[in-house]
Amino acid sequence: MKTFFKAVGFLALGLAFVAGGAWVSEKIRKQENPPVNKVTVSCPPDRLSYTNFIQDQGNVVKLIPNRKAMSAANGEFINSEVVITKNETKDSKVACGYMFVRAGTIKYGALQSWENLYINPNDFGGHIVPNDSISRNDGKEYSEYLFSLDKIQYRRTRNDREILSADWAALLNVSPEVKFNIALNTEEATGFIDELLIAYKCWDPATGKESTGCKLTVKNSLDTQSPYPAQ
Repeated sequence: MKTFFKAVGFLALGLAFVAGGAWVSEKIRKQENPPVNKVTVSCPPDRLSYTNFIQDQGNVVKLIPNRKAMSAANGEFINSEVVITKNETKDSKVACGYMFVRAGTIKYGALQSWENLYINPNDFGGHIVPNDSISRNDGKEYSEYLFSLDKIQYRRTRNDREILSADWAALLNVSPEVKFNIALNTEEATGFIDELLIAYKCWDPATGKESTGCKLTVKNSLDTQSPYPAQ
């Protein structure tokens, strides 16, 4: 009988060690791989939400702050620009945002169906497709486009049938710098981009909630004359 109880005691002790070891292992695993909190920040895809965000002085970086003449001729973009952003997103990440663009031609006003914006950050962009924009306003003097930053649709060349999609909000978290190639795909010499900006919200990976820690700024801007991708 004593032998039986002794065996039961050893068995219980062994089970306790196993359970304790599993608990310690699980605790270490959680410390090494902390759970990723779900992002609770959102940028509703409507013009009113964007307008309210701007009026509340939300985070904004202007890639092109003032009117810049741009066009295309003889297989090249004329007066295109390379804008390099500095992305401070180590501890606080870009959660979502908007891209707003105002562009047109002095001669005809709003952009025509065969004219389009060319915006290419780190080779994840090209000829921007406006069909999936949040809003588009074609006025007498220019066109205004508003896009969700996490769903930018584009074609690599003007005549490509394939439409690609990119999450530029995520792209801005990947690298401390992103190079934006910006041009206007119009053969009308009076073409221009009035303004191109990115409005964005930040989130804290530790909590999943909105924060103010991330920051995007323009590090450098260079005028270029690059090969015309539609050719």
